[in-house]
Amino acid sequence: MAVFVGSSFLLANDRPNILFFLCDDLGYGDVGVFYQNSRGAGQPSFKTPYIDQLARDGMQLRAHYVAAPVCAPSRASFFLGQSQGNCPVRNNQFDKALPDQPTLASVLREAGYRTGLVGKWGLQGEKDVTLGGVDAWSSYPTKRGFDYFLGYVRHVDGHEHYPYENIYLKNRKMKAKLWEQGREISSDLKGCYTTDLFTAAAKRFIVSHHNGGSKKPFFLTLSYDTPHAATQVATMAYPRGFGVDGGVQWLGRSGEMINTAGGEVDSYIHPDYASKEWKDVSKRYASSIRRIDHSVADILGTLKDLGLDRNTLIVFTSDHGASRESYIREKLDPSFFQSFGPFTGIKRDCWEGGIRPGAIVRWDGKVKSGSVSEEPSQMQDWMPTFCDVAKTSTPAIADGVSLLPMLMGKEGEGSEIYVEYKVGGRTAKYDVFPDARSGQRRGEMQVIRQGRYKAIRCDIKQWDDDFMVFDVVSDPAESLDIAGHKGVPGNAHWLAAVSRCHHTNDSARRPYDGMKIQPIEVKGVKTGVNVGKGEDVRETSYVSRDSFQLSGFIDVKVSGAYTFALKEGVRGILRVHKIHLVDTDSEDAYSNDRTLNLSEGKHPFTLYLRKKPVGKEMILWKLLGDKGFEFIPATSYFH
Repeated sequence: MAVFVGSSFLLANDRPNILFFLCDDLGYGDVGVFYQNSRGAGQPSFKTPYIDQLARDGMQLRAHYVAAPVCAPSRASFFLGQSQGNCPVRNNQFDKALPDQPTLASVLREAGYRTGLVGKWGLQGEKDVTLGGVDAWSSYPTKRGFDYFLGYVRHVDGHEHYPYENIYLKNRKMKAKLWEQGREISSDLKGCYTTDLFTAAAKRFIVSHHNGGSKKPFFLTLSYDTPHAATQVATMAYPRGFGVDGGVQWLGRSGEMINTAGGEVDSYIHPDYASKEWKDVSKRYASSIRRIDHSVADILGTLKDLGLDRNTLIVFTSDHGASRESYIREKLDPSFFQSFGPFTGIKRDCWEGGIRPGAIVRWDGKVKSGSVSEEPSQMQDWMPTFCDVAKTSTPAIADGVSLLPMLMGKEGEGSEIYVEYKVGGRTAKYDVFPDARSGQRRGEMQVIRQGRYKAIRCDIKQWDDDFMVFDVVSDPAESLDIAGHKGVPGNAHWLAAVSRCHHTNDSARRPYDGMKIQPIEVKGVKTGVNVGKGEDVRETSYVSRDSFQLSGFIDVKVSGAYTFALKEGVRGILRVHKIHLVDTDSEDAYSNDRTLNLSEGKHPFTLYLRKKPVGKEMILWKLLGDKGFEFIPATSYFH
């Protein structure tokens, strides 16, 4: 059990099931209601009618961002509920172990949910499973809160959509391995296309949970590995009917695991596209997404057949923007369908097309049908949102804000978008991209969005390199850099803002590591009072969790490096601004004794403790040189 903070928006009704669709490399422009339906006459396009219907029945989150423009850090931020300024998985750290901290699955399981993951993982730890079975992977999904798992564990396996045939991996020494619980089952999966396989497994999970008579709600993440690479397609037309008795079905027999395993492998092009004068790779891309669309309808039909549709919160999104990767001779061109929508950039770019895939949310009777939100939100916001929905408390290690008020038409707190990512190469040169963005060197990239303004810098060399600034509401393609324009926050503002979001990670060093963290302007706060007095302690016990919270300000008198720690034996988490500074509570805790470079002024902090503190020496700090500061309690400042 970890330290938790209280939920601020609780529901009176029963807790819903939660179903999270997470696609791989699906761009904003690949969804009909977001963009594809608006393609003009003569422009190649495809349809997603069932995903569109999901949107009509719920809310479009058109400004929903991922945490990073590639899968591993994006998915890690989702499961941990942490921004990339704090998340331990960054850049291209594929197969890095997700630390033993609270995850969406473990938190919801503790709250009484049955948890399942079907599909792609890639956060298990780097040891080869052949050296010791599943136990060799330190963060196998069932070790991170999931009661049930079926899918790919290793990152590379997610590139193969036929785990038995190994179409893509056939010439590699390492063949794809697909697991159910602790058993490797790829030898049983002849003819199984993963979109169909994962859909059938998800339906089986839902049906068995319902038929088992459990009164628990479920949390299911359906993590597709498609349309990634977009060069493998299904075996046959989607089976007739959707739901419990139709669509794809789990048969459970080796060599005939699902009812589409008997068709011709990697052959089916949807008839809407078969006669088009397109390249084969484009027909395959459109068909693979249409397959996802049918799968969504099949699962929604299953919920309806079981009477679960009205009490299931459904989210549909992608892990980042569209890709140009292709594993056949024909190169995939995301500009053919304009898979990046009205934006600039693709996978691995921090332009909008790489980090803004949008999301769709449906919850009958709670989320207004046909609604659209342009308010920014980000992947780490799902942790506090789902905790709110589950009537449980959010782990203190998590970032983000609950989207539940916004989803239910009420005024919410709003999200500040933050992204950091490093990769080689340059932004692709497509005709619809602004000339100034095409061919932009990537390198170290950093993004922050506040309101309508997005600040971004690429190929960062020094901590104080300038930001470009774009009004992404009126200029979603990021064509006009308005840095320095009247009324637009200047570079000092953006440097101060990112300084409060990022903390050093030794596995992903940044040019701006150690930059001075800027204070915030606070008025009317009484100074000269130390934290630790009884009247300054605010109890935050929720749902039988015995945790406490202190919040206030560090009033730095002299700028410099300050090292913080918690007193030996104290279990808790210390956050300064949005930075996770000290964690002595999680199983895979940060090391105690961490340093921040603080500028003179007031810096907000929150200290979450497992038990009620005694005395004022629960926090220790070391001063480098003759410097000083004092803590200022201001609990009323925090909500």
